[in-house]
Amino acid sequence: MDCNFITAEGRFNFRAAAVIPHGGRLLGMRDEADSDHFHYLPGGRVHLNETMAEALQREIWEELGVSSRVVRPLWLRESIDGRTEPPYHGLEVYFLVELDWGALPSLEGHFNRVDTDGCRHFFQWLELGDSPDYIHPDFVQQSFPNLPERFTLITENSAVLPGGDVKFPTSEGLFNFRTAGIFVHNGLLLAMKEPNIDHYYLPGGRVRMNETMEEGLCREIGEELGLSARSVRPLWLCESFFVLGERPVHEIAMYYLAEMDWCGLPSLREEFTLADSDGEEHNYRWLTVEEVRSARIYPVPMQKHWPGLPGEFTFFSDVRDRRSL
Repeated sequence: MDCNFITAEGRFNFRAAAVIPHGGRLLGMRDEADSDHFHYLPGGRVHLNETMAEALQREIWEELGVSSRVVRPLWLRESIDGRTEPPYHGLEVYFLVELDWGALPSLEGHFNRVDTDGCRHFFQWLELGDSPDYIHPDFVQQSFPNLPERFTLITENSAVLPGGDVKFPTSEGLFNFRTAGIFVHNGLLLAMKEPNIDHYYLPGGRVRMNETMEEGLCREIGEELGLSARSVRPLWLCESFFVLGERPVHEIAMYYLAEMDWCGLPSLREEFTLADSDGEEHNYRWLTVEEVRSARIYPVPMQKHWPGLPGEFTFFSDVRDRRSL
């Protein structure tokens, strides 16, 4: 099933899109009803329990009938639009992609193809620049032919009241959208651990509908620790697949290097317990480098690279278990 969920508070949509350049041109597509000059990128909604790379390869096969290779992520776009009805909360990841070039009908000009659902799409190799052709979204139009060397976060947010958690249980599993902070003080990492689980995790929680990931992090720290926090920069976007109890979980999580009002914490060295704004108690511990390396802690990159942190925003896929119910 598609990761496209509609609630009373709005619509949440999770997509992957392909940036496919060749010979100085960019492959765009349009539907029959669109203007000849308006195009968008190949791709589509990610399915539940499907990686983003798998989603792109599936979508490209369905739309173009060719095999593909996902090279690297380019942009993560979170967009919140309260002007639509219902409000729209989108998460889209754009990847640089290469195709089996010899299997395409044309490497210049335009061509059309009927996809696996029987819909006809029109494809064109766009030069952009001074041409009248336009491709959505704007940042691709403005950047091409130059593509970012680093994975880049783009946030587009029009004012709308936040709703409930982005947590969607389905018959095929649970989709979960989380944000968390890496808080480091005097070489120690702040982590959380509950009595009923066997691993550490980082402070944070679920993003809410119509709330940015950064807003979600600051709100969660306020609720859990009663302190103000700020994000320094994004570190990891992680897609994770695991089983909780008997339920498959498909989780997208954003991790920020972050800071908080250290003076407001009960301890900067020892373990402590605090009740959150709902009265639920949580256990916190400052972990040394050796403890991080030897403990079971998520996300996976923490244990692999600590105390090093990536100098740039990085994408990580953690496929532990993708059983279907």
